[in-house]
Amino acid sequence: MSAFYSSMLTFAGINLIAVLGVYLLIGLTGLFSFGQVGFMAIGAYISSIACLQWGLPFWAGILISVAFALIVGLFIGAITLKLRTDYFALATYGFAEVVKTALIYFSGITGGSMGIFGIPTLVNLPVVAVIAVICIMICANFKKLKFGRNSLAVRNDPLAAEIMGINTFAHKMKVFLLSAALGALSGALLAFSTSYIEPEMFNWSKSVELIIIVFFGGLNSLSGAVFATLFLSLLPELLRFGSEWRMVLFTFIIIVTIIFKPTGLFGYYEIPLNPVTIAKKIRSYVKKIRVDRSAKRGERDAR
Repeated sequence: MSAFYSSMLTFAGINLIAVLGVYLLIGLTGLFSFGQVGFMAIGAYISSIACLQWGLPFWAGILISVAFALIVGLFIGAITLKLRTDYFALATYGFAEVVKTALIYFSGITGGSMGIFGIPTLVNLPVVAVIAVICIMICANFKKLKFGRNSLAVRNDPLAAEIMGINTFAHKMKVFLLSAALGALSGALLAFSTSYIEPEMFNWSKSVELIIIVFFGGLNSLSGAVFATLFLSLLPELLRFGSEWRMVLFTFIIIVTIIFKPTGLFGYYEIPLNPVTIAKKIRSYVKKIRVDRSAKRGERDAR
């Protein structure tokens, strides 16, 4: 594989980890957060500073950045999670902008608008692929557990969930913290794969991009989130033949898909990960084909 396509897939995998956090937050709580990019920035900068200025190994820097993001997430969640959905979205947007402004203001530590150079390139495609697969498995199991089912109840009818004895605030907080951790992990991997970070990499448009990807794949489908991330990350290059029109085509494809498939490409469908489940589905599909063929053969014989 060429270095170009390897770097593209690496970026897609890093993007996927951030998207998984957005998917969990929207899919399990119904909350739309524009703050994921803020946690990505925290992960990128804290891990880079820990490595370059504190002399820690990169994996320790990543762990510290995720821990710091969880602390920040706990504080932000305590303030915002009791707000109405639309106000929550605005509050998280404000949080992301505050993080970006802080990165520019504290230039002595963060490098200001110039960013941080010379970050060791220690993250490649195999590393990102392994981490992304682990994150996918965690999210898939998280949704199937009792906590995931309770979270869906909170999303669908918070009042009914409260009556059933479910602590809606605690459920939202736990999902929000997991989302923050995934965002920070994504940002840290980005820093150690590009060797350079600066505040403009974490502007509001990145948050919008992550939410669009989740909408495109399907708000209720983890498989859709994975497919949409890989597809939309690679699509601009697949449309390279269109030269200056490729971004227009890219936007057109997204708009048409959302108009004609409001629930996303996958809707509620999930690709089964269990080999036994896959085998059963294949066997059922083959059996259905045989029954259909037998029925058609019987109709022809009857004629």
